[in-house]
This record gives sequence, C-alpha cells and structure tokens, in this order.
Amino acid sequence: MQLMLAYRFLRKASDWIMSGFYSEVYVSGMENVPRDGPIIIAATHHNEIIDIAALSVTIPYRRRICYWAKSTLFKNPIMGGLLTSSGSIPVHRNPNNLGSNGNGGATGASTSQAELFRHTSAALANGDVVGVFPEGTSYTEPGIAQVKEGAAWAAVEYAKAAKSLAPVNSTEGTKDLLIVPAAIVYIDKSRYQSRVHVRYGKPITIRHFVSKFGLDDDESTRAAVKEITSEIQQRLKEMTINAPDWESFNSAKAARELAWKDKSVSLDKYVEVSGTFVELFADDNQELHTVKASLVKYLGLLHYSGISHTALSSLYPFPEAAVTHPATPGIPTISRASLIVASQFCKTFLHPRALAFLPVFIIHLPAYITSWLAARFLTVPNEEETKAQFKAVFGGLGMCLSYSMVIRTIIRAAARRSIGSAFSNTRTLSSPYPVEALQNLGRFASGEDGGVQGFVKRSVGVVALAIGTTRLLWKWHNALVGGNLEQWRRLSASVRIIAGLMSPQSFGLSEAELVGYSRPPPPAENPFLKRRATVTHASTAIAGGIGDVPLSSKTSNSKREQVQPLPPPVSSRRLVRQLFVARSDAVNAASSYLGAVEERNGVGFLREAGGTVIM
Repeated sequence: MQLMLAYRFLRKASDWIMSGFYSEVYVSGMENVPRDGPIIIAATHHNEIIDIAALSVTIPYRRRICYWAKSTLFKNPIMGGLLTSSGSIPVHRNPNNLGSNGNGGATGASTSQAELFRHTSAALANGDVVGVFPEGTSYTEPGIAQVKEGAAWAAVEYAKAAKSLAPVNSTEGTKDLLIVPAAIVYIDKSRYQSRVHVRYGKPITIRHFVSKFGLDDDESTRAAVKEITSEIQQRLKEMTINAPDWESFNSAKAARELAWKDKSVSLDKYVEVSGTFVELFADDNQELHTVKASLVKYLGLLHYSGISHTALSSLYPFPEAAVTHPATPGIPTISRASLIVASQFCKTFLHPRALAFLPVFIIHLPAYITSWLAARFLTVPNEEETKAQFKAVFGGLGMCLSYSMVIRTIIRAAARRSIGSAFSNTRTLSSPYPVEALQNLGRFASGEDGGVQGFVKRSVGVVALAIGTTRLLWKWHNALVGGNLEQWRRLSASVRIIAGLMSPQSFGLSEAELVGYSRPPPPAENPFLKRRATVTHASTAIAGGIGDVPLSSKTSNSKREQVQPLPPPVSSRRLVRQLFVARSDAVNAASSYLGAVEERNGVGFLREAGGTVIM
C-alpha cells in the first residue's frame, strides 16, 4: 500500500482551503462514484487550483486522484518530488490539442503522448482515479466554451491496451472503466465565504463504446473519441449554467437575485433555477431587449458602486408602492439613511456576536491583509479564475504567521512559568488538574526537566499546545466569521448610500456618463479559448461542436468587446441615486415580464423554488 504522504498533506491543505474560504460546500451525485475500480474524472475547470482542491476534498470514499500536471513542474526537484509522491502524471504537451490521429502530428509529440497515456493506463489498471479537465484551460465565460478530446483519448487508449491483453472478441478488463463527469459550480468563485456545489454526474461506460466501435483501426478509434467527447460535453452542460452571451447571463442573474430578494437559492436547486432564468432571458426579441437592458444596468451599477444586491435589499427593501407607481424609485431620505447607518453600526460592532469575534479577528488580521494584497497585486484585473487561489493560499500563509506568533507567545509565557506561577497557589479551582497542567507546561517549555525524557515531554507539550490552539482559533473564527462578514458588508453599503444621498444631485453622473457603468465589466480574455463565429441564433447557441463549442455571432464578438477600455474609476457616491432608480426600473421590468410568462405558460417555478414574481 502506497503512503502517498505528499498527497495526504495536499489533500489536508485542500480541506482547510475549502472549509475556510467557502461558507458551504455542497456535494451531490456521490452514488455515481464507485468505491473502487478505474475512473476518469472529467471536471469543469473555472477556478484554477481551487478546482483541484474541490475534487480532492469531495470525491466519495476519499479516493486518491492522479491529476495530469505540466511536465515543466517536474523539473524542479522539490516540486517534482511532491508531484511524484502525490501520484501526478506528467503532461509534455497539452493533450487536449491532439490531432485527428491522437499524436499531435509530430514525432516528439507522439512520444510524449504515448508516455502520457502509458502512465495514465498504468494508473487506471491499478484501479486509481485519474483527474482530467477536458476544457483545456481555466476561464470565466457565461457557459462552457469548449470541451476537448484529451479525456476521451486517455479512455480509448486504456481500453485498447486492456483489450489487447484480453481474449479475442472479449471486452474483459474494460467493463469497469468509467468516465465520471463532474461540475464544480461556484455562486461567486472569487468571493470569500461564498458557496460551492460539486456535482458528480452519471458515469459514462467505456465498454459501450468499445463494443460499438471495436477500436480496430484509426477511423473507428477517432469515431469513438469524437462520440465520447460529445457525451462528456453534453453531461457537463446539463450540470452547469450555460447562457449564449453575457447579456443573457447577467440579466438572468439580476432577475434571479431580485426574485429571491435578500434570500439565497439553496445549492441543490441553484443550477436548475439559474438555468430556467437563462432560458427565459436567452431570447433576442425587441421586447425582451428592453427588460434585459434594465436588469444589466442594475447589475452594472451594483458592481461599480461596490454594493451587493443582498446588502441593498436587506437595508432598503424594495417598497411595494414602487411596483404600482413606477415613477417612485424608492430613494430613501437622509434621515432614514442616518437611522439605518446607526442601527447597522450597532449590529456590526456592539452585537454580542461581534464582541465574541473581535479577539479572533485581530489574530486573523494578517491573513486578511495578505489575502487582499495577493488578490490586488498578483492577479490580472477582471481575471476571476485566479483570485480565489491567491486569496486562499496567501491568506493561509498569513494565518500560519499569526497562529505561530500566538503559540510562541503562550510557550514563552509558560517557559517563564508566569502562567503556572499565577495559579500555583490557587485554591479556588474545583480541580487541581488545570493548575498542574499549566505548571507542567511551564517546566517543559523552560527546560527544567533535562535529559531525553525532558526533551520528549517538552516536545509533546509544545505539539499538543500548537494543535489545540490552532483548532480552537480555527473553529472560533469559522463559527462567527459568516454573520459578522455580512454585517460588515451591510455597514459598508449603508455608509456608501448615505454618502451618496448627502451629496448634491448635481454631483451624480449624467445619463451619457452613466452608459459606461451600465454593465458589469467583461472578464479578462483567455488566449487559450478557441472562438469561431457562426450564424447560429442566440437562442440555439452553445449546442454542438466537438472540441470547442460554436458560439453565437454575439458571443463570438466578445473578444472585440472585451478589449474596449473600461470606464474610469468613479466614486460610489455618484452612483447611489442612479442605483435606486435602476433597481426600480429593473424590478418593474422583470416583474412585468415574468408575470406575463407565468400567465401565458402557467409556469410556477418561482413560487415552488422559494422566489416570487413581484419583487
């Protein structure tokens, strides 16, 4: 039995990342992953190394996953040792860019791919799990942009190798090979204390394709690879949210948030509910275009003002009068805003939960600082798929720094016997054991007990203290951070709002100036995504295509849209009044449209899932 110590360490670190950075990690479809046998996990890849952590932590039975890793990483002795010990498989070239014959068209590439598939087949033959990201790169798009053939080629090559060792006309040895599609759906992948849903889909049985195509020649092999890739793509699309363009995605997102007011859609229904909204807003008729423009404008102003919809709707619920009288945008008065700021200040700093959180917050302050600095200076602007990993990793380093300082302080205090001495003559405690433990810790840390026995005692005492302190601080922080963080966000929003309301109306932006802030900024362009324009209508986009998914004509121009300069930074005070007006317009437009849809089609999904048509 292989110990794989590096993998166990990295998996434990992944446990800390997922439980510390995200407030909820929901896992479904665990019954689709068997306890043993060869498996290829074909997962979505939208959040860099956080995706690896999510799979390693959530895979049923804690099975070890052998990931494909770039061969250049193995050249470093330390990194290479970690990767080898964790069971990673070196990739010399991007296996997702295989040519029609599976070798990339070059002798060197053919040798590299043969080596890759040999190692992959060996791991599968050993009954291991191989992790592959068939999209070929990590990116941020309104839907799955491409699914390439690397995972399918690995499965077919293993099936051919196993078949050659089996009796003639027998598929023995390949029947247990499964490709399990996995969708990692993030509510907001780069936001601290957001939520994640990891979904394991129904497995794809390779034996079926071996029987269907035979794999006796290159043509049948290519046909099998193409069909397997198509099946992977279809399964991943069914488990994720796919919009034809950013306008449809953002308008569906805004409508969903408005329908749920200040509540959150449960993770088990999130993809289904979001997909339904995407279908409702994926059309491109003129009537819907006006509704979508209102929703996207509201979402854009939320982004540039630094205020979340959840905070805004909690502080200032949308007035029902504004639904019946659209001319009333529901802009609050300064007196009301002042009361809300005062109330929110008390909830944020004087609530018992906040007082209990203050000591551990101070201890974790280095983690917050290093996390913010890493996201600010080490990531590309608007490249959402890299922010979470830098926040999590550097936040963890900051946390280790603060924890070590706390533990060192306690040990030094114990070494001076200040703790033990303080309690040495105490007679008020009901039990002498706490006093004795503190005295022993002081003796261990100060080195009073000499020799080997004393050294062992000191070491055990220090390790026990470090583990106990770490667990206490970790659980203390995680138990309180969610509620306090939300209160801080609401306080920040309330301060921004009252600052905007107290500014003169002339300080706000004109309609012409507001155009640049009327839609969220597009994500950074990913050069590894293949885009090709088609004449497909927006309502039928994202359907078809092996390798990279054909995009609609609107989506295919996203590269040209993304290189447009972003609007200059603007103070949130200049957007507050327009934000309330935009919310009023979005609510009335969406409620009218969704109400008409339900009246016409009898769709009751909103009420059934916990939402409402009248926002």
